[in-house]
Amino acid sequence: MILFISPFQRQKWEVDEDALDFKFVIFQEEFISNLISDKYFVYRLLYCYQTVCPPLLEIDADEMCRYADYIDDMAYEQVHPVADSYHMLLSSLYSLLIKLNRVYAKEYTLPFGAPKNNYAYKFRQLLEKHIADNLTVNDYAEMTGVSRICLNKNVKEQFGTTVSDMIRSRMVEEIKSRLLFSGLSVKEVAFSLHFSEPNHMMRFFKSQTGQTVCEFVSGYQNGSIP
Repeated sequence: MILFISPFQRQKWEVDEDALDFKFVIFQEEFISNLISDKYFVYRLLYCYQTVCPPLLEIDADEMCRYADYIDDMAYEQVHPVADSYHMLLSSLYSLLIKLNRVYAKEYTLPFGAPKNNYAYKFRQLLEKHIADNLTVNDYAEMTGVSRICLNKNVKEQFGTTVSDMIRSRMVEEIKSRLLFSGLSVKEVAFSLHFSEPNHMMRFFKSQTGQTVCEFVSGYQNGSIP
């Protein structure tokens, strides 16, 4: 299995390391986007910042070995650096991320046509920057520099969902993260995300997840919610 973890998804791991065979690849957005002059590169990766489809791929052993080769090549360059190791690292990571993106798109039947413009990716970037501001579709359309209709059209073409759905899904993930890892009370979480009243956040959370805030936190603490 390949598990994708986006920057906003805080994780706590409780595993027996000796019982597992695993590899981690952790990188900063700037590592690639600056060199290839594409500030939206990570937002083009359909598994990155994903909140709708499962953040994983189940693959067979042979395919896993092919991906592991990329990781082993990167590890070798880090342990045995030479003059062009940085570029070899970048090349291996770039190829790995793109190949996984193609497989992920196929696995979850996501749109994968050539992008016509960057409006959808700019929206996704703005969403990450402003999620705590609790902005509307019209707000994002204005910041993107297009109409609401145009923004929805482009987001649908690139991500297979609507702007509203992406905002709601991302807000749910942000609420979960802050409830579990920020140390804030429910009231403080609500106000930190610019809900006018804590009850408004709790109703929103229940409508999107089918759980109350208390049920979610309790389920996470007792292990019934991973």
